Amino acid sequence: MTHPIVNIALAGIAGYGDAYLEAILPKQDAAGARLVGCVDPQPQRCKRLSELHDAGIPIHATMQSLFARSPDIDLMLIVTPIHLHAAQTCYAIRHGANVLCEKPIAGTLRDALRMAEQQAASKQFAAIGFQWSFSQAVQSLKRDIMDGVLGRPIRLKSIALHPRPIAYFRRNDWAGRLHANDGAGIFDSPANNATAHFLHNMFYLLGATRETSAAPAVVQAELYRANAIENFDTAAIRCHTACGVEVLFYTSHATAERRGPRSRFEFELGHVDFDTAGSGEFVARFRDGRVKYYGHPNFDRHEKIWQAVDSVRTGKAVACGIAAAMPHAMCVAAAQESAGAVEEFPSRLRRMIGYDGDATVTIDGLGEQLMECYEREILPSEHPELTWARPGVLIDLKHRNGQAHPSVAAAAPAATAPAATAPAAAPAVTVSIHPTAVAAAGAATATATATATATASPAAAQRLPSAELT
Repeated sequence: MTHPIVNIALAGIAGYGDAYLEAILPKQDAAGARLVGCVDPQPQRCKRLSELHDAGIPIHATMQSLFARSPDIDLMLIVTPIHLHAAQTCYAIRHGANVLCEKPIAGTLRDALRMAEQQAASKQFAAIGFQWSFSQAVQSLKRDIMDGVLGRPIRLKSIALHPRPIAYFRRNDWAGRLHANDGAGIFDSPANNATAHFLHNMFYLLGATRETSAAPAVVQAELYRANAIENFDTAAIRCHTACGVEVLFYTSHATAERRGPRSRFEFELGHVDFDTAGSGEFVARFRDGRVKYYGHPNFDRHEKIWQAVDSVRTGKAVACGIAAAMPHAMCVAAAQESAGAVEEFPSRLRRMIGYDGDATVTIDGLGEQLMECYEREILPSEHPELTWARPGVLIDLKHRNGQAHPSVAAAAPAATAPAATAPAAAPAVTVSIHPTAVAAAGAATATATATATATASPAAAQRLPSAELT
């Protein structure tokens, strides 16, 4: 049987968009897809511009121009700055296209909710490009967690220390910023951009279904800054999901060396390790001596593209859509609220070094200190020797009223969190939650029961306490 060709278009052909072109151009025919147009107001930055011209693929300055001239787009790939995700996703859906939008879902929960509502009112899907969620390794591990093979989940922790030079923060006009020049929310940070995969992955693995993630119920965070940027470049986050699983995340762009991503996921019957410096696989070691290898989550980072193409053709639900991505956005927004103003590292600790040939701002000893916090499962403010650290307040995501951080306008579960393990001196703060976010995010998935506030897997739940466009 001959399958119809899937017409795809790409917004953003420079930067990470180049990686999409690297995947699409040689493989599109075999995958039964055809790149019919691109959008980029500055196409000269594209490394494959000559290939696009040779192939006769038109390049448009705006989405309006693209859809005016190519109305039969089946799948819109959006690889643009964070603050454009919501507007471009909504525009593409309104014009009949399915969407694969790069991570994160959006800069703010308000924008994420707009995307959920637009998608819920349509027949199209909107996939979010957290590529590990589409990998065979993560899907295999997630199935075992859902089926209770590993027993009750107890604690998931990850660390990703990825130094970034000064040039990284100067590469465009939105890196490290809270808002764009037009006021659109960005909230760029390692937790919301470069290392967002590893935070999202922990929520995703705990989701009750293939298409959902567990949602944070209580969040406490410490956010720090070494570089001359608006937002943070270093974070330590502790949260509990609605069913009581502890999630810990440590990340920084201001260390002198790269470490991780590294993860340990603790379960009743064993633990799962991941270390990119080791085997690069997820490996489960059971208490009875058994070992199970789940494979490499980075084996094909472009699988999200081809699964989205297949979903257009078959109607099968995407692995990571808006509902699955929403808990990550909730956690990041709550982390910003928990910390309040970003804390500056003391100037005496700052050092300028060369990293991969570029000038990089680092903090003395930060890599070792964050690794120790990761091993001890504490936040920096709980370490007696880190006098520069300042605790964040506890953010309670169980309630749905009030006002809070400007990136928070929607989405959190009505669930009872377990008693917080953070210091008793930290007061709780209620984040504003819009109740329609839950329904909208859930309706955005292909399955009626999938919601953005999905709790931990059934096996866990049985054992844990309830706790305008340019």
